[in-house]
Parts: sequence; C-alpha cells; structure tokens
Amino acid sequence: MIFVGLLCVCLSTPVDIDEWFTISLSGTPAGWNHSVESVVGDVRTVHADETMTISRAGVEVTVRASTTWTDHLDGRPISMEWSQEMGGPPVRTIWTFKGETVVVTTVQGQRTSTAERPAPSVPWLTPSAGREFLKQRAEAGATEVQWRTLIPDLGLSPVLQKLTRFGEGTVEVRGRMLEVSKWSVQTEGLPVQMQSWFSKDWRPVVTTMQAPFGEVRSVLTDQATAMRIRGEPAPELFLSLFITPTGTIEDQLNATRAFMRLQTLDRSPLQLPASGGQSIAGVDGETTLLLVERDASLPAARGEGSDAAYRNPSTMIDSGDEAVLALAESSTKSLPPEASQRERAESARQAVHAWITNKGLATAFASASETVRNRQGDCSEHGVLLAAVLRAEGIPSRVASGLVWMGSVGAFGWHMWTQALIDGAWVDLDATLPVPFTVGHILVATSSLEDGDGQRQLMALLGLLGNLEIEIVRVDR
Repeated sequence: MIFVGLLCVCLSTPVDIDEWFTISLSGTPAGWNHSVESVVGDVRTVHADETMTISRAGVEVTVRASTTWTDHLDGRPISMEWSQEMGGPPVRTIWTFKGETVVVTTVQGQRTSTAERPAPSVPWLTPSAGREFLKQRAEAGATEVQWRTLIPDLGLSPVLQKLTRFGEGTVEVRGRMLEVSKWSVQTEGLPVQMQSWFSKDWRPVVTTMQAPFGEVRSVLTDQATAMRIRGEPAPELFLSLFITPTGTIEDQLNATRAFMRLQTLDRSPLQLPASGGQSIAGVDGETTLLLVERDASLPAARGEGSDAAYRNPSTMIDSGDEAVLALAESSTKSLPPEASQRERAESARQAVHAWITNKGLATAFASASETVRNRQGDCSEHGVLLAAVLRAEGIPSRVASGLVWMGSVGAFGWHMWTQALIDGAWVDLDATLPVPFTVGHILVATSSLEDGDGQRQLMALLGLLGNLEIEIVRVDR
C-alpha cells in the first residue's frame, strides 16, 4: 500500500471540534448534520451523523447515515466506517487498514461478514489530511488543488477531488459574519456540481450540491437550530421526479419492443448500458435512440459469469439467510427436476411477487432477509429479494435501476428490478409486475450490491434525476 505519508503532508495538531449543520433541499428544511473531531495521543477521530427526511408520494421516509474516520496525525489511515438506515435495521461497514490489505467488516443486526481486500494502490488522503493539504496549497497561493481520497459509501477505489477557488465573501453564522473563501468541488464519479465555502481556519461553513432535482444545502449553525422541528412538509422526492414523455406506450404488458429517444435537459453526455433487453439503436449528437425488447437478453460481458460478486451473499442480497433459502426452495418446489434455469428464475420471480403482500413506499431500501420476514416494500425490496432468491438457487444475479412506464399516470417513474445471468446472458425479471418484463423499462445502472462497493455502481442515477427527456418513437406488438 502507498500510504498518504508518502505525499509529505505535515499535519498540525487539531483541537476538539463539535459542529452542527442544517440541511435543506430546494430551500425546504430536510435534516441536520453533526460532526465531532477529537484527538487522543497521535490518533484523530472524525465522526459525522446525518439525518434527512423526504416525502415519497405523501409517505415520509427518514434516512440516517453516519461516517467515522480514524487516522494518525501524520495522515496514515487506521479505519473508516459507514452506516446507513433507510427504514430497517442499519447496515454498518468498517474498513480496517492493515498495510497491503484492508479488512472489510459488514454488520446488520446479528449478522456479521468479513472479507479481505487489496489496499488502494495509488496515493490518497484521508479527509482530514485532504483538508490540511488544501490549506497548505491555498495559503501558498494555489487556486486549484486536487488529491485522491476515499468516500466510504463508494468503497475502496480512491476518487479524485478537484477544488477550484472562484471567490471570497462573507456569510452570517450564529449571529456573526465570517469571511469565507469559495471553492467549486468536482468529485470523480459524482455527476453533480458542488461548492464548499471555508472559513479562515479551513472549516466548511456552507456546502451545496446542485443536483438536477434541486439544491442540497448544508449551513453551519447551532444545535438548537439544526434540530428544530420542521414547520412544513418534508421535500417531495418521488412524484416530482416523474418524467412525462412525448408519446405513450399503449398495452405495455403485450408490447414486444419499443424505440425511445432520450437526451439530458442540460445536454450533458448520456451513457446508458446495453444489457438484458436494452440495446443502443443509435446515437445522434446529444440524442440516444434506445431499443427495448421484451424477450431479448444480450450476452454478459466477459468475466461476469465467473464474478463472485453476482453469486455470493452480501449484506443486502443475503442469499444465505435461512428464510431466503426457504423461500427459494418453495419457489421451485412444483417444478420438475429437468426444469431449465430460465423456468426456475421465472418461478422465483412469481414467488417474490406473491410473497411481498404489503406493497408500499414506507421502506426506502431493505435487505432481502428483512423483506422476506416483514413481507413489505416497494420496487427496491422486490428487486433485492428476488436477487437473493436467485443466488440461493445458484443463479447469478444483480439489481437493475432505471425507469419504468406507469400507464396510470402517463409518465416514467424511477424503478428497480432484477437481472439473472442465464446461459451467458443477462435476463430482466421484474417481481413487481404480473409479467417478467416489459418494453417500458429504461436501464440506467446495474449493481451487485457487493459489501463495501455496491453503491458506487448506482451513482449514474444521480445525474439523471430531473434531467432527462424521453420521446417514445415507436411501440410494436
């Protein structure tokens, strides 16, 4: 491993810090962030808790996340930890740095899994070391500073952060005016515009993320203000993201293929995967012509068939859970021994569709073992549980995310389903529907939901939320 010490970053000894931030979405209060930094000996710990509440078609969902970084004052990493709670028991992942390797431990409820991964092979900085590096370079006159760092919910691949100074100003914080320097922030893999405003001691005062669905804004404040109960409804992040296309899909369940033309509203490049029933029929400048076929299944990429990430249990797709195994066994019980993998996969899809009886939006993202027990959830719970049942049956699987046509409202809504690797090809299976798949699906990203790295694969969605226009060109039956 190439330790951050090789970058010769000299860190000054920090004092204990306790900071609170308000979080708003498009001007509407949505939550808070609490960050605490402490030093014992030569070990520094930075812990942050964040809570946000959003509305999904009138159903409020609270998402809680926490991040803990521990490093030496010379910048050598000790561990990073990330946990998230989205309506069920929290999922906690700890990365412990052991020289050339990293031990990844994932905990949910009473279940713990451990894996060993290679340490990053390129130089990178912990967040505290990165802030000190920015301070040193900026005070030396640099207006552009970049380094690589790890973002816990994106796993063990260091991402490049590039900060560019664009101005100075003042901002009122807790009744007094603070001088700040303003920096634009580009983070590799995150298709959104960000800004950070730093005080003279290089602490963040204001942070903004200009996502297509609205501005997420974090502002330094006091505890009472940050945790003040909202006096208005939580910001809506479901119905507001529906996409009304030009054209329509009639009789979606019986259509065999559809051609759709897509482009981003901000005219940024559009890169959609070709997988399962989706292929790229053509690209004309900023426009992509998409072909979705109900009964097609494109070949898997080389190496995907042997990739353990699509076969092994993970915290979310916990296919080794006894209740998941029981559902898998019952789902194929009526099939003859000579049944094909395709027949077994479809039987599993039907079983999951029937098993989840409380279909609603109150759960944001639950694991398969949670869903198989409480039998509730929306498309993400259907997709994750089916992926787990398939793996329990020995069929490689992953989740697929994108859009689905909703004929009742004449619009596309954001959606998740499952892909199974059968006979060398990815096959689309949607457990929320009475049929396996329809031409009303638009695939944006796929993910194995592998522990410690699965979130990275879903980042493609972020840049398209509220940033896509669709024309339905032709639908065949």
